[in-house]
Amino acid sequence: MHRLDNGQPIRDAIKQAGLSIERLAEKTKHVDPAGYGISQSAIGHMVSTGPSGRDSFSRRAADLVARALERPVQELFGPAPT
Repeated sequence: MHRLDNGQPIRDAIKQAGLSIERLAEKTKHVDPAGYGISQSAIGHMVSTGPSGRDSFSRRAADLVARALERPVQELFGPAPT
Protein backbone atom coordinates (compact mmCIF):
# COMPACT_ATOMS: atom_id res chain seq x y z
CA MET A 1 0.00 0.00 0.00
CA HIS A 2 1.19 3.49 -0.82
CA ARG A 3 0.61 6.38 1.59
CA LEU A 4 -1.43 9.17 0.06
CA ASP A 5 -0.23 12.77 -0.25
CA ASN A 6 3.11 12.14 1.49
CA GLY A 7 1.28 10.92 4.61
CA GLN A 8 -0.83 14.05 5.14
CA PRO A 9 -4.14 12.15 5.52
CA ILE A 10 -2.55 9.97 8.21
CA ARG A 11 -1.19 13.01 10.06
CA ASP A 12 -4.60 14.69 9.84
CA ALA A 13 -6.41 11.60 11.14
CA ILE A 14 -3.97 11.26 14.05
CA LYS A 15 -4.49 14.90 14.97
CA GLN A 16 -8.29 14.65 14.67
CA ALA A 17 -8.27 11.57 16.89
CA GLY A 18 -6.19 13.41 19.48
CA LEU A 19 -3.52 10.72 19.41
CA SER A 20 0.24 10.70 19.56
CA ILE A 21 2.34 8.28 17.53
CA GLU A 22 2.94 6.34 20.74
CA ARG A 23 -0.78 6.07 21.51
CA LEU A 24 -1.64 5.12 17.92
CA ALA A 25 0.95 2.33 18.06
CA GLU A 26 -0.71 1.08 21.24
CA LYS A 27 -4.16 1.22 19.61
CA THR A 28 -2.94 -0.88 16.68
CA LYS A 29 -2.19 -3.67 19.17
CA HIS A 30 -5.83 -3.64 20.28
CA VAL A 31 -7.20 -3.93 16.74
CA ASP A 32 -4.66 -6.57 15.64
CA PRO A 33 -6.15 -10.06 16.03
CA ALA A 34 -2.61 -11.34 16.69
CA GLY A 35 -2.06 -8.59 19.29
CA TYR A 36 1.23 -7.33 17.83
CA GLY A 37 0.23 -4.03 16.28
CA ILE A 38 2.57 -1.65 14.48
CA SER A 39 5.68 -0.14 16.04
CA GLN A 40 6.06 3.56 16.78
CA SER A 41 8.97 3.56 14.36
CA ALA A 42 6.84 2.22 11.49
CA ILE A 43 4.15 4.81 12.17
CA GLY A 44 6.86 7.46 12.24
CA HIS A 45 7.90 6.37 8.73
CA MET A 46 4.27 6.70 7.61
CA VAL A 47 3.91 10.29 8.79
CA SER A 48 7.41 11.65 8.20
CA THR A 49 7.95 14.18 5.44
CA GLY A 50 11.73 14.06 5.84
CA PRO A 51 14.34 11.52 4.83
CA SER A 52 12.95 8.87 7.19
CA GLY A 53 9.56 8.94 5.46
CA ARG A 54 8.62 5.92 3.39
CA ASP A 55 5.93 5.62 0.77
CA SER A 56 5.12 1.90 0.68
CA PHE A 57 3.81 -0.26 3.51
CA SER A 58 2.37 -3.73 3.87
CA ARG A 59 -1.37 -4.22 3.52
CA ARG A 60 -1.43 -5.42 7.14
CA ALA A 61 0.25 -2.25 8.44
CA ALA A 62 -2.10 -0.03 6.42
CA ASP A 63 -5.17 -1.96 7.61
CA LEU A 64 -4.15 -1.83 11.28
CA VAL A 65 -3.45 1.91 11.21
CA ALA A 66 -6.73 2.61 9.41
CA ARG A 67 -8.69 0.46 11.88
CA ALA A 68 -6.99 2.08 14.88
CA LEU A 69 -7.87 5.51 13.45
CA GLU A 70 -11.41 4.32 12.60
CA ARG A 71 -10.96 5.39 8.97
CA PRO A 72 -11.38 3.52 5.71
CA VAL A 73 -7.98 2.40 4.50
CA GLN A 74 -8.68 4.13 1.15
CA GLU A 75 -8.64 7.52 2.92
CA LEU A 76 -5.06 6.96 4.04
CA PHE A 77 -3.45 4.60 1.54
CA GLY A 78 -3.75 3.70 -2.10
CA PRO A 79 -2.43 0.89 -4.24
CA ALA A 80 1.31 0.82 -4.80
CA PRO A 81 2.30 2.45 -8.07
CA THR A 82 3.31 0.09 -10.83
